[in-house]
Amino acid sequence: MARFWHLLFFVSAIVGLFASMGGCALRPPVHRAVRPPVLHALVHTPAVTLYPRLGSPRASGVKPRGPGLLLMGGGTTVDSSFLWMHDVIAGSRAGNGGDITVLRASGTEAYDDYLIKLAHFNSVRTIKIERNATAPDLARVAAEVDKAQGVFFAGGDQANYARWKDTSLSAAVQRVYDRGGVIGGTSAGLAILGEYVYDSVAADAASPTDTVEVTTKNAIPNPSESIISFTHDLLVFAPLRRVITDTHFVTRNRFGRLAVYLARLQAADPARRQLMGVGVDEATAIVIDKHGIGTLKLQGKGGSALFVQVSKATRVVPGKPFVANGIKMTLLNRDGQTYDFNRWCANGAPTYTVNIDGNRKPIYQPPNPYKAPAGAVMQRCP
Repeated sequence: MARFWHLLFFVSAIVGLFASMGGCALRPPVHRAVRPPVLHALVHTPAVTLYPRLGSPRASGVKPRGPGLLLMGGGTTVDSSFLWMHDVIAGSRAGNGGDITVLRASGTEAYDDYLIKLAHFNSVRTIKIERNATAPDLARVAAEVDKAQGVFFAGGDQANYARWKDTSLSAAVQRVYDRGGVIGGTSAGLAILGEYVYDSVAADAASPTDTVEVTTKNAIPNPSESIISFTHDLLVFAPLRRVITDTHFVTRNRFGRLAVYLARLQAADPARRQLMGVGVDEATAIVIDKHGIGTLKLQGKGGSALFVQVSKATRVVPGKPFVANGIKMTLLNRDGQTYDFNRWCANGAPTYTVNIDGNRKPIYQPPNPYKAPAGAVMQRCP
């Protein structure tokens, strides 16, 4: 009996020691954020990282006043576009801008601190999703997105985002927009927002260890090359129907490749209605309100957006350089200019045509397609 009481005393002591330590000694450590305004746990699995939520720990309960879209070209962040995002969700500059989820497949939570300081969002949280994410992983992230009033896709490789098509996560993002929220993206995050997406899937598959990129320099000599691939209807937004977007547009000279994309998509389905390409440069954003009106937002000077239409008669000949005449261009390069995505027109914006001939140098005529020539006509919406 004495041995029994000695054993009971020993067990009780061990339990008391564990309790004083806050629980079982085998419990994994919980990492705490060390920066203001609030502290929340970093949750990490092999496939998903939920970074600390900044702002209020409680859901905002805000009913967003959109929907809206934020198309950012990459590079320098456009502050005024995120202020617009806040205002659309809150209904005013002073209101609560709701809960924002930043989705990415690489990188860090750099947007969180920036956004929570820029505008009166209720909270901001980045979730990083690795390539090996499973359906349950995506469902877990979708549950977080369903609590948000805004979603922003960071840059990186759009092939990672294309893998989310027809999953619980893409459905959750769609629900945010459908209930009046704002969806946006920069660089690769912008590339996935149109009805048609250059998805980089074939380019990545061509060389898993090296970066293979479709550029104007390789698309124009051979517009039918196999590393060009597309995804359709990753997300569905009325203003971007029949639209494909492109990024870093002037900085990386992507007009030629966008023209090839349009020609290939139209040639693949002759019955398809006319398509449009929207090329957004760095330090530039287009924000589109619930009425389908886009407004140009610039960070500093020099940014622009181009709206491109290639004739449906343009042919893509396998192995032959790309030739296209009469490509219609509409240029926005002044902060606050607007574009009507319902009618595909912009009052007071220069409209002109450009020819591409891959057999000649320079391949463009006029040589600089990103600048309106002297003969450009100022557009008037019908």
